[in-house]
Amino acid sequence: MDWSFMGSIFWKFSLGVLLLALTALAGYLCAAVGSFRNSLNSIRNTLNSVENMVNQEIGELITDVDKTVKAVNEELPELLQNLNGLTASLQGISESEIQPTVHNIQEMSGALNQSIQQLEELVQKVSGFSGQTIEQATFFRNQIAVSLADIVSLWQGIKAGWDSFTATQPHDPEEGTPIDDAPNE
Repeated sequence: MDWSFMGSIFWKFSLGVLLLALTALAGYLCAAVGSFRNSLNSIRNTLNSVENMVNQEIGELITDVDKTVKAVNEELPELLQNLNGLTASLQGISESEIQPTVHNIQEMSGALNQSIQQLEELVQKVSGFSGQTIEQATFFRNQIAVSLADIVSLWQGIKAGWDSFTATQPHDPEEGTPIDDAPNE
């Protein structure tokens, strides 16, 4: 076998496979570019139709606004005259009724504020008195508890002493002699 012939066949076969792969890649790229172009055309057509619709809607809207502005311009003098009359009426009502009412409310609120301050002072005094009463009651309760504890302790001490004393005393009912008078053995 000739190695150059084998090398030549291998080289031609590899070149053929490479050319087929490049052809497939070029075909895929052409298809992708064509699809991209179709997508761009679709987007352009959609934008054109949206633009036409917006132009139509804005045109109608501008026409409606123009009609509304003309109607307002025709009725504006009458509206301003009514507004001036309303302002004059409100000013008259304000001077005759609202201002005296506001003055009365201010006086009442001043009196109410003073009463609230007096009430706050009273609440503070009652709160202070209550606090002092609680402190005094706690003090006396503690003093009584200490005294009662002392009395109970004293009583227990006396009772224990008495029990101890009576336990050490012989109980001989027949002799009837005290312990000090008994003969020493």
